[in-house]
Amino acid sequence: MAARPRRRTPAKAATAAASSNPQDWLFLNPGGVSESGIVFGCLRKTYKGRTNSAVEFGWHKAHPLAPPHGVDTSRWAPTAERVEVVLPTGADDGLLDPVVLLARMDACAVAREKALLVYLTLPLGHAGKVHEAWECARSFVRNRFARERGLATMLALHSPGRVGSPNPLHAHALIVPRRLSLGIEHGAYDEELIRDAGQAIVEADWTEHLAAFL
Repeated sequence: MAARPRRRTPAKAATAAASSNPQDWLFLNPGGVSESGIVFGCLRKTYKGRTNSAVEFGWHKAHPLAPPHGVDTSRWAPTAERVEVVLPTGADDGLLDPVVLLARMDACAVAREKALLVYLTLPLGHAGKVHEAWECARSFVRNRFARERGLATMLALHSPGRVGSPNPLHAHALIVPRRLSLGIEHGAYDEELIRDAGQAIVEADWTEHLAAFL
């Protein structure tokens, strides 16, 4: 009797490519789950067989509720509570548009560097008001990344209560890892943040920020 053909199990590498959840497109918390509640990751050009895009990833974070036209990353009508780009001093005003900023990062990503974005989720359950949560997240991004590191960030505030979810307020920071002093195409990568060790740096910065902010 002929041997029965063996069933092939899907390769694990295909998981990210098949997933529509952006959280599956990058490796999160390389240093382990943070006690502070921060989520850290680095979006790379490829991950588990999936080709990534800063624009595509940013679209999903700006649209936690699907807009009427569905998933079409060429059309932006953000459904997040707030979406804003925070720029360092001297950056081109045109980069205030998140689509322009993220598209420039996609276009100018250096072949030898895999990093497209440094990704953070900032827990804001401590805030008593939505505007307080936004100011806490925005001031952290402005001080720690725009001023100290010369990096631009797309910041998106999510309010799960909008749809009756008990999950707390939080913000997603999509940090472009190339310094903007000479423009993205000429900017050096922030080598500290795009490595796994960046998680510990961000956690320490967030803890210090909260101590001063609160």
